Amino acid sequence: MPDVNIWALAGTGLIAGTLGSMLGVGGGLMMVPILTLWMGIPMQYAIGSSLVSIVINACTATSVYIDNHVTNLKLGLLLATTLIPGAVAGALLASKLSSPVLSLLFGALMIYVCYTLIPRKPNRLSPEEFEATRDPHEKEHAPHAWLDGSYYDPAIRQEVSYQAHRPVTGMATGFFAGVISSLLGVGGGIINVPVMNLLMKVPIKAAIATSSLLLAFTTMTGSLIYAYNGYVMPYIIAPLIPGIFLGARLGTAIARRVQSRALMVIFIVFLLATSVLMILRALNIF
Repeated sequence: MPDVNIWALAGTGLIAGTLGSMLGVGGGLMMVPILTLWMGIPMQYAIGSSLVSIVINACTATSVYIDNHVTNLKLGLLLATTLIPGAVAGALLASKLSSPVLSLLFGALMIYVCYTLIPRKPNRLSPEEFEATRDPHEKEHAPHAWLDGSYYDPAIRQEVSYQAHRPVTGMATGFFAGVISSLLGVGGGIINVPVMNLLMKVPIKAAIATSSLLLAFTTMTGSLIYAYNGYVMPYIIAPLIPGIFLGARLGTAIARRVQSRALMVIFIVFLLATSVLMILRALNIF
């Protein structure tokens, strides 16, 4: 195991914690490449350290989001029923699947997600068209209306109410997010946030807050398995934790006060940069 600089680790934790809690992705997407590419830490140990650190990040961010009533607890607990089994499967498969192939597919997927997240002009319906689609829509939504939520957005100074759609789709993709979370140590938020926002129609701020809750479940599950296999090293994690904790507090404060559109642009840029890095890693170019 190579020597590590504790200040570099602390700085990595601060940046990853801020970005991870602000975007609901955990910060592992930045942490794992830094630990492996720049610090020379073996992949399994980097993933194990990342997962344990994301637990701290996710729990800190989740406590703030819940205190501000932004997290959809019912939706989060529902999605956790498939995310946790996925996290177990990902941790068990970590030593059996080809990392370069998975990184390449993951990078390609993130580029597609970036494309789908690009803001577009909404199609305006005439009053007649709106009335024609209203009743069937409400009837279809009625069975899972208990998942609906609301929160106060200080950036626009008003209450935001929303309906959560397609819970079955969210649960199905949640399993895949759990697998990715434990397999690469990046946190499943990079899948959870777009799925909740695009498919389930949850506002971006509520999606990020709920994703932080889900990250706490999945990363805790994955980190236990990595610890059991001996891939969690305290001297790597210890410097990361203070930075992660401070960054998580900072990131949640920023996210609460930033306009949702600006937050979406930041998320798109972050996904695009990550996808390029993953593809370069898979092709042994970076």
